[in-house]
Amino acid sequence: MRLQFDDLTFDSDTRQVWAGKKEVRLSPKAFDLLALLVARRPKAVSKADIREHLWPGTFVSDSSLPSLVSEIRDAIVDHRRKPGLLRTLHGFGYAFQAEQGSATKTEVAPNDSTTAWLIGSTAEVALLRGENIIGREGDGLILVKSSTVSRRHARLAIDASGAVVEDLGSKNGTYVNDRRINSPTPVVNGDQIRIGSLLFTFRLSEDSETTETQSSRSGRLRS
Repeated sequence: MRLQFDDLTFDSDTRQVWAGKKEVRLSPKAFDLLALLVARRPKAVSKADIREHLWPGTFVSDSSLPSLVSEIRDAIVDHRRKPGLLRTLHGFGYAFQAEQGSATKTEVAPNDSTTAWLIGSTAEVALLRGENIIGREGDGLILVKSSTVSRRHARLAIDASGAVVEDLGSKNGTYVNDRRINSPTPVVNGDQIRIGSLLFTFRLSEDSETTETQSSRSGRLRS
């Protein structure tokens, strides 16, 4: 998804950033940090959370994170902005503070089998009828690029009776409506699914909602 903040354009799908009409270059880790802060905006993200996101299970020097922040600020000329887009919370962490001016979704080419979507703040994931394996790398997976996502993280199965999500022994867990799941868990239209640190809303395609799913959703709304 391409997001616009004042004269800053951020595209999570192509991993590009523009300041005005000029494309700026960021190292992979700096881009990942910016993507994390943009996704969590306007909430502040702690240094510990950022380190776990960027360098899971790895020791890095105390200067590594400030160096990435400086790289981002220099690239987007943040020192000229009043106020800046990146806010430092001394002793805690960092936050991205900006109102989103506009957003355009990068075109995703769904096919006739697309029955559902995972809708995130910076990306959309098309889901097919049957078994969908979500992970960071490997063949036959729906790839989600985040260091908080395991190589084979979660399974989301969709059939005529509804949808079920299952964690595949991931390090950072799979959550449904803020509850970490330990067994296959049914999900319905509008449920929140968190895979590692990435939060998505589960959406069934309009023509694939079953009577059972609609009934489950109605019952949940009445409760």
